[in-house]
Amino acid sequence: MVVAACATGCSGLPGEAGSRDFDAAGHASLATIQDSERGAHRVSIVMGGDVLAHRGIWMSGERADGTRNYDHLFSAIASTFKSADIAIVNQETVLGGVEMGLSGFPTFNSPQELGDAEAAAGIDVALAATNHALDKGFEGIEATLRFWRERHPEMLVPGIADSNEAADRPYIVTRGRIAVAILNYTETTNGIPMPAEHPYCVKSLYRSNFAADVSRAREAGADIVVACPHWGTECVYEPNAAQRRLASRLIEAGVDAIIGTHPHVLQPVELMHRPDGRHVPVFWSLGNLISRQMEAPRTVGGLAGFTVEKIGDVCAITSCSIQPTVMHKTSRSDTGMRVYRLADYSDELAGGNNVETTEDFPSFAVAGCHDFASKVLGASYDRASSSLLLEVNPL
Repeated sequence: MVVAACATGCSGLPGEAGSRDFDAAGHASLATIQDSERGAHRVSIVMGGDVLAHRGIWMSGERADGTRNYDHLFSAIASTFKSADIAIVNQETVLGGVEMGLSGFPTFNSPQELGDAEAAAGIDVALAATNHALDKGFEGIEATLRFWRERHPEMLVPGIADSNEAADRPYIVTRGRIAVAILNYTETTNGIPMPAEHPYCVKSLYRSNFAADVSRAREAGADIVVACPHWGTECVYEPNAAQRRLASRLIEAGVDAIIGTHPHVLQPVELMHRPDGRHVPVFWSLGNLISRQMEAPRTVGGLAGFTVEKIGDVCAITSCSIQPTVMHKTSRSDTGMRVYRLADYSDELAGGNNVETTEDFPSFAVAGCHDFASKVLGASYDRASSSLLLEVNPL
């Protein structure tokens, strides 16, 4: 379904900033972050695509004294995350740290300092159900969760679990009077079977009960439920039949929005219909946020944005948007490596990006990036604002 650009006044990225006070007791019982301010009736949500920590990515943060720091990767985009009330990324690779041996493709294990940089950039939710979730087995999941709990207990990490109880726990972020639940699933774990002793450790699109997950989230107080599936065919610009079937099942279960990851390239945005008449925005794929994949189509990703509004007891996603991003790849061990919004990128930077053009992306300059975004996102993509804005469910 083709969607039209929204009318003047529709919110895009970034949204209005909200309080970041955390309720630790709420987080422990319901994996909930609670805002201390109770008067808000509007919440902004921003999500970036895959953080895929190839060797060149984690080498860029290595320091001469043996320490690591990855703040540079997010430095040009952190203000966008921080200005949103809720910020999400897809943390594609496990954060087992140096103790488990750092590794890149095809079985990843990433430095935990990458998670420190995500927290410093204003990220609230690090999605973890991906095809690489079992690259280091259950031990990798345990190490990842232990890191987040010990260093950044405020970070929500849906999609993986080290207990059956945690696997079914609603992950809810509350800002003011609006509570948003985040569901996270993966279509595959690259052929690595679920550990027999821990079949719950990664949320699967094919083994999960979507209706039960949505029901638990609603019972825990969620006004809005956002599903984040890791699905699709890599390097393909359109959703496949399985994505469409799974999206229909998620919508029938009652989710309010779907934001997909995994194909490593952008895919379109559509509005689908829920049985109750609500429109459900579906971002089929946001592509890469951070990676060392060199092909031009894998260099331009997307930031999904939502505005959620609540009037009385009625709450809905009223508008959404997508803005292209550009992963600027310099040489390894270079802190110039970082992700930009296309709106902030320049031809001068593009000329120094270590990128390979392709037949469907023949010119890597700002205009070429816009051409690619237009081709994937459609005629409603606006080059002047570097965004596609959609009206969803006006209240």
